[in-house]
Amino acid sequence: MSNMARQLVLGTFILLGALAGMNSALAADSHAVDKNGVLDHCEYLPLATNLAFPKKFGAKNTSICVDIPAEVHKAKMIFNMDTDTVDGKGNSNGLKHMVMMGAVMKEQIAKGMIKPDEVSIIGIVHGSALKWVTKPVPPQQKKWINMIFKLQREGVNIHLEACAAAMNGAHLTKKNLYTYDANGNPDPKAGGRIYVNQGAFARELYLQNHGYAYFEEGYDYHGKK
Repeated sequence: MSNMARQLVLGTFILLGALAGMNSALAADSHAVDKNGVLDHCEYLPLATNLAFPKKFGAKNTSICVDIPAEVHKAKMIFNMDTDTVDGKGNSNGLKHMVMMGAVMKEQIAKGMIKPDEVSIIGIVHGSALKWVTKPVPPQQKKWINMIFKLQREGVNIHLEACAAAMNGAHLTKKNLYTYDANGNPDPKAGGRIYVNQGAFARELYLQNHGYAYFEEGYDYHGKK
């Protein structure tokens, strides 16, 4: 695994944890902050896991005192998913992290700390990760996809894209994708839609040229494809 890819994966986890408590810490607390953004007293700020999975982790963070809140005014993100990597419980890392970030943005939008039109979270699926969005979708990944659709319905600008070039190489058409019917038309019963872009790399290049941050979700925690 290259140093760049490893840094991107590490950056995902750092960002997910820090963003959950971003502006709220500075608005609600009067503690001094130094030039590096370090608080003079740490705070039990809400984490992404609290916001995305309150039943499992609790609605509030009562375990980890945060020294550095993160302030973000725009959230333009690409989650690149090009391998069928999963965590220790069989979850797609990319889909899971999209849901976590979407939950953070939902909370920040509700509190008026970020404008809805300043949020754009895009997951681009290609390579062996295409099986996550190809019928029949594995139940474990379908759960995350449906959570992404739910966040869409709740006002978060978040969506998934499948690469047409990768689909062509795998002899797939839209009728093979989840959220499309047997004729390749959007299925209204799916609760959402997976879009198809012309090509993953060109699409990611376009988005990066327009200010999107890139997160590589094709590696596991040990740096293996």
